[in-house]
Amino acid sequence: MELRHLRYFVAVAQALNFTRAAEKLHTSQPSLSSQIRDLEQCVGVSLLERDKRKVTLTAAGECFLQDALSILDSADQAKLRARKAALNNERLTIGFVPSAEVNLLPKVLPMLRLRQPDTHIELASLITTQQEDKLRSGELDVGLMRHPIHGQDIESIELFHEPLVVVLPAGHPLASENCISAQQLHGVDFVTTDPDYSGELSAVVKAWFEQQNSQPNIVQVATNILVTMNLVGMGLGVTLIPGYMNNFNTGQVVFRPIKGDTPTLALLMAWKKGDLKPALRDFIALAQRPLALAEA
Repeated sequence: MELRHLRYFVAVAQALNFTRAAEKLHTSQPSLSSQIRDLEQCVGVSLLERDKRKVTLTAAGECFLQDALSILDSADQAKLRARKAALNNERLTIGFVPSAEVNLLPKVLPMLRLRQPDTHIELASLITTQQEDKLRSGELDVGLMRHPIHGQDIESIELFHEPLVVVLPAGHPLASENCISAQQLHGVDFVTTDPDYSGELSAVVKAWFEQQNSQPNIVQVATNILVTMNLVGMGLGVTLIPGYMNNFNTGQVVFRPIKGDTPTLALLMAWKKGDLKPALRDFIALAQRPLALAEA
C-alpha cells in the first residue's frame, strides 16, 4: 500500500463518482479503478460498492476513510516539518545589544560568511530580557546580551568586560577633568538606565557607588542606554555607561575615564541548550577567537 492508493481512494470516497475523481486526480478512469482494486486487494475487504448508477462506501470503507485522511494529513505535516527544519538549518538568527554591534559583529560576521556562505544571517537589535525569551522560543539562535540570565535551559559564556566611563554634558564643570572619581560625582545630578531594559548596568553602577561611599542625585531614569546619553547631552545630569557609546556621540557630551577602581560590564553570548546547527557552532567558536576580540 502506498500513499497514492490512499489519495485515490479518498478522492473517490469524497466524490462518490469515479469520473469526477479521475478528473480531480488528472488520471484516467480505468487507471483509477485499477488502483482502487489494488488497494482493496491489499486491505483484504471491499471499501466501495459500485454499480452503473452510483458509488457508496461500505462499512469498512467508512472506517478506512477516516484513517486514510489522518495518514495523508500526517504525511503532509511531515513534509512541512522537514522543509521547515531544512530552512532553519540554513538560517542563523542573532540577537544583539549595541555593544556587540560595535565591538563584535563587524569582526565575526565576515569570518562566519566565509565558513557558512550558504547560511542566511538575520540580525535583531534586542534588549537582554527580550533575547532570553526569544532564545527559549526558538526565534533566536544566539544572543549577544548582558547579565542576568534566569533560565537553566540557556547556555552562556562571557566574551569580554567593558570598562564604564563617565559621560557629562559638554559644558559641565567636570568636563575639564582628565579623569573623574566617584567622590567627585557625590551629589551630582545623575541619569540612570532602567534595569528592566539595561540588564545589569544599573545594578553595577549602583554597587560601585556604594563601594565608593558616594551617592549621586538621580534625577532621571531612561529606557535605554542611547536615551541615557541623549538626556545627558540635554544637560539633565551625568551618567556611567560603557565607552563604546562614544561611537554614537554627536558632540553634546564628553567621555572621561574613571579614576581608581573602574566598574565593568560583561558581554555574554547565549544560546539554548541542545543540538547546535553547524552555523551556530561556527559562530560560537569565532566569537571566542582572540583575533575577533583583539580590539574589543
